[in-house]
Amino acid sequence: MKVLLVHPEDNPPLGNSRREWDLVVDLGRAPASTYTRWSAQMGCTVISIYDFAEEIADLRLCREGLQHGAGFLVDRFGIDWWDVLALGIVPVLQQITLFERLSTYIDKPCQFHATRPFRLTTVLRDCGPIKVLGRGSVVLRKKLQHYKHVVANLDAGQMWQIIQDKFDRHHAIRSRVSRRKNTSSIPMILLPSAYVNVSRMAVRLAELLPDQKFLLVFARRNGKLQSLPGNVITTSLDPYFDRENGAESYLVHRWRALKHILVHEQSMFETLERNCILERVESDLQWLLKIRNAWANVLNIETIAGCLSADDTNPYTRIPLLLAKNRGLPTVACHHGALDGWMAVKTLAAKYYLAKSEMERDYLVNLCGVAPDKILAGRAAAAEQPKMRPQPSEKPWIVFFTEAYEASGWRGEEVYKDLLPRLCSLAQNCGLKLILKLHPFDSVRSHRKKLRCILGDQQGEVQLVTGPPTDDLWKKTKFALTGQSSIALECAARGIPVFVCTWLRDPYSGYVQQYEKFGVGYALESPQQLETVPQLWKTSNGASAGWRETIDRESLQVLLSSNISCEAALKPLSPAICAASPIAS
Repeated sequence: MKVLLVHPEDNPPLGNSRREWDLVVDLGRAPASTYTRWSAQMGCTVISIYDFAEEIADLRLCREGLQHGAGFLVDRFGIDWWDVLALGIVPVLQQITLFERLSTYIDKPCQFHATRPFRLTTVLRDCGPIKVLGRGSVVLRKKLQHYKHVVANLDAGQMWQIIQDKFDRHHAIRSRVSRRKNTSSIPMILLPSAYVNVSRMAVRLAELLPDQKFLLVFARRNGKLQSLPGNVITTSLDPYFDRENGAESYLVHRWRALKHILVHEQSMFETLERNCILERVESDLQWLLKIRNAWANVLNIETIAGCLSADDTNPYTRIPLLLAKNRGLPTVACHHGALDGWMAVKTLAAKYYLAKSEMERDYLVNLCGVAPDKILAGRAAAAEQPKMRPQPSEKPWIVFFTEAYEASGWRGEEVYKDLLPRLCSLAQNCGLKLILKLHPFDSVRSHRKKLRCILGDQQGEVQLVTGPPTDDLWKKTKFALTGQSSIALECAARGIPVFVCTWLRDPYSGYVQQYEKFGVGYALESPQQLETVPQLWKTSNGASAGWRETIDRESLQVLLSSNISCEAALKPLSPAICAASPIAS
């Protein structure tokens, strides 16, 4: 049996390979239509390695695997560094599981070929050796083409951020050219951020408490906001970084000892070591210690009365929560979107987690296994929110809210090849203007290129919109479509029909099932169902009110107060929600 492994940045050799392979495995993801086309052209079955993903079961596997390193790397601040470092290897652990399932799927013995070297293919060593197609010069040329493609599709701001992250990882340069603002003696709630969506959610929550002062500290320029409410001041984390090295050799020695234990006792970590994945951990530890020291300086210099983080996964925003919690300050974590799938894997960094809706609480308890007594929300369910019908407009829109598809393994070009012609046809049939509302991580330059390549002369029929959604966008939107973005909830709250393209969901989050459980939007199972949108939107979906936000000012004030017992903010959970979690059990 001859098997070809196609690197995510390569296309399969379609030209002269008909019937040369028995199976082709894409190490990326693409729509079903792509694999149907490739299968016909190559005369064999073409599948994605992500076909072997088991959404909820894989979350449990990762969580169980990571527990073996807990409690071994605790520093003088009380931070368990395995709690922070382990999150960085979760995607790799998930890939290991996919390769293991592929090895059991394939008939043995077999001949493996790959379009270029790919980490973790050693998992397949029992199935046979792997031969890379082409010479070393071909592989080098592919790498250069990759970097050329990346640079060509980045906006100036995105390119500058990548340069900073790559070449000034420890903020050595940025700390020298940044100045610290005057400190304040007024107690403030710290709002740590590393990118714009986190800043927006944090500021939105701060607006609920106009009498409380907040300090938004952005660790990367991507987290800076141009306008802020009067009770929020902002500054960069850069000037708080120490210029000295500050290495802590005892933690490095402890990490090496822990790595030895993990590699010899757990097969998944032995695979990581064999593929040199664990080599980065020691370097990451040094980087994270610099970040810890910077946030410790913030807490020492500024008058910080608590910490509210809208992302407790990213190290930049998880570390300040851990520091503040260990100092006995009130700490609250929440998520900048509707749901956070990482909660099924990580431990709770803050003392309490703020659930923004009944849907989110149900997800946290029943899927992620978070203890119910650590989840807080409003005292009672919010009153029914009036639906805001879009105002009549001369040019009504159909809006597709994009997502960072490449971040979850998708082949972006193939996604849009499959999607854009169908969306254009839908817009034409409905007499609407097609709008692509870009995700903050998406590049305008890249999407304009996709429009030219895929639509040709039709590209003028599509308009790109960036930045946060505006009132004008909502007023002109008649239909909305997205993959699994939390924008679906915002549309539903405004009475805008929203269609969830479930085939574009993340393979590990469980978001789509939760949307369906609480009646958020209309689920479309395939691109072909886009044709049914005009008929579906006329039918009421009977949505549950449980997805609507239940945050109120009183509850938020309780969460961030060190003088009031947080027990007062707990909302009793129904027996159904308190049922044992499949992750925890």
